[in-house]
Amino acid sequence: MSRRRISVQTALKQSIERGAKLLVAVSGGKDSITLLHGLLSIQRLLGLTIEVCHVDHRLRPDSGRDAEFVRGLCAHAGVECHIVTLESRPSGENLEAWARDRRYQAFSEVLRRRGLDVVVTAHNANDVAETLLMRLIANKELNTIEYSDPVRGCLRPLITVSRQQIEEYVLAHALEFVDDPSNSDVSFVRNRVRAELIPLLSERFDPSIAWILSEQARVVAEDCEGLQEIAGVAAATVGPLEERSQAWLARLHKVFGQNPPAVRWRIVQAIFAPFLGFTVGVHKAKAILDVLEAMEGVIQLGPSVSLVVSKGEAWLERVASGD
Repeated sequence: MSRRRISVQTALKQSIERGAKLLVAVSGGKDSITLLHGLLSIQRLLGLTIEVCHVDHRLRPDSGRDAEFVRGLCAHAGVECHIVTLESRPSGENLEAWARDRRYQAFSEVLRRRGLDVVVTAHNANDVAETLLMRLIANKELNTIEYSDPVRGCLRPLITVSRQQIEEYVLAHALEFVDDPSNSDVSFVRNRVRAELIPLLSERFDPSIAWILSEQARVVAEDCEGLQEIAGVAAATVGPLEERSQAWLARLHKVFGQNPPAVRWRIVQAIFAPFLGFTVGVHKAKAILDVLEAMEGVIQLGPSVSLVVSKGEAWLERVASGD
């Protein structure tokens, strides 16, 4: 059964603050063209400052075509346009991760230089649904694409709008756009999910499956955030790791007993992150939890540090890197 959804313009009006200074990420595809068109349509109403940034990743021989399309579009609309061309990708790096990191770095640099408030991207409900399915398939933690990302200074106002709505918007307003051929390359997991799995679920179960999955992803994310906050409070009552302290390990066991499993492994994450400089994933956190609860064992935390638990005490063993 199809469901009514919030419109593109309504989503933008509800998300964008009056007088905001925006840097709009525009690739030239349907999603970002819809975002830019929608923002320009409410620019005067909300008193917005709008500038555009296009990042040319140089992953295709004709990628410059997209940059020129965006440049021409902005010139026609009277919008300041920033074209950032990336260097070649270092060998051995994950393509998608490299492109994402460099893209957001470019946005951040333009944002700072131009004195703008926030980067606005065209992530939509389908992107959220695809991410949920990808993480389920890969047996990873169910992180999602959030409406806002304070670390990156990023806002995603179309997060509740489906790709079908975006396509309808493009048709209704006769918008021109460019197609990235790499979006059809099913060697990428996201493209397989987008081109094969989402359509199958939509046809066999519910035409609104992308929106349904995106809603559930946000619910799961809210639940996870709540559990993480509870774990953080619990970890604070235990305090940082006191090596070879029976009292510390006894406090930890008491807190474990007061909390369900979903909180316990998150307590482990919170306690060990300061020592490691990063947060271990769910599987490693649960493995550490098993050793701590058993009061006996050794587990490697990182390349040069292990956790040892024995005779009611816990401590870290560090291996100095040799020549």
